[in-house]
Amino acid sequence: MPVRISPSRLAAMLVLLAGPASASATQSIWSSHATNMAAQTASDYRQESCPKKPPAAYTGHLQLDSKYDQSDASKSRLVARQSKDTERIREQVKHYIGGLVKATQVYQRTGKASDASTALACLNQWLDAWASKSALLSDDASKTGVASRKWALAAIASTLLKVQALSDGRYQLSAVQARWLGQLSAKVMAEYEPRRYDRGIYFNNHDYWAAWAVAATAMLLDDERGLAWADVALRRAFTQLTPGKGDYQYLPLEVARGRLAADYSHYALVPLMLLVEAAEHNGRPLTDEERAKLAGLANFAARAVLEPRTLAELKERQTEVGPHKMVWVLPFLNRYPQHQWARRLYQAQGKAINHYSQVGGDLKPLYPQLN
Repeated sequence: MPVRISPSRLAAMLVLLAGPASASATQSIWSSHATNMAAQTASDYRQESCPKKPPAAYTGHLQLDSKYDQSDASKSRLVARQSKDTERIREQVKHYIGGLVKATQVYQRTGKASDASTALACLNQWLDAWASKSALLSDDASKTGVASRKWALAAIASTLLKVQALSDGRYQLSAVQARWLGQLSAKVMAEYEPRRYDRGIYFNNHDYWAAWAVAATAMLLDDERGLAWADVALRRAFTQLTPGKGDYQYLPLEVARGRLAADYSHYALVPLMLLVEAAEHNGRPLTDEERAKLAGLANFAARAVLEPRTLAELKERQTEVGPHKMVWVLPFLNRYPQHQWARRLYQAQGKAINHYSQVGGDLKPLYPQLN
């Protein structure tokens, strides 16, 4: 009979097994921007005051309800209502992450050095407020609560990677912040590690997002072992890609979402493309076969928006895909500028493809060479 290990104990074991971070420095997927604003940002921004207070750190349970009707095989039908507790917790976490993203947006867009320093001060103080209270680390979590934890970490870590790039490395994590992010990452690894070996559990977009959350944190903390853990999910995703009836490949578990097949294909591509970038920047380049499969998945996703009726796998009329879920096109075209279907999608939707809070807000400024 297999021995069951609690998530908290497994998290601790993973940290102990990992030991110290690798001696070879990890590389962020976003290079530093030596801008005039970065040069003018006060080095003592931590001494600045922030005009907005963060919401109270959420340290309670994560027993959250899913927004989808679990009796629906395709998980595409929304429930009528979620519990008041779920709505309250979601709003508190959403408000917090929104504040982090907002601070980064202010830093990104302002032309005043004083505003830029205040934005970094707010980011720092909001992070400290939740890090010092060990927020979002409860073991009492439902399946949806586990998912929400990794989405939160993905958003927070992506935001920090972005602000480090935009500030030319001037924003640095405090010891308290680094410890909290490491704890969240270890928790996500502990919760998603069993899914890699349990054949009764689907390995899908949840696992890709968990891997990106860990990878983004690993690049912040210079943790090579975290990157290696995340890379396993990327390589498994490539084995899941299935050739279609044409020039494309698709992810069967995302296409199984019925009228949400296109939506979830794009949603899965966001963390997958960011994981590709993490791999390419950190000594784990894709093979030629994997690059061909990635190009095929991009074909499917673009065609699912531009010409959905030409895809035999889409059995139902698709819901509209929001441009925020198309942000994978930015790093994709930056790396593969000649890809025809991705270029067509960008030409059709490009002005709207920019912002996604789950990966840190505005991303287009990080890819200035795209026209």
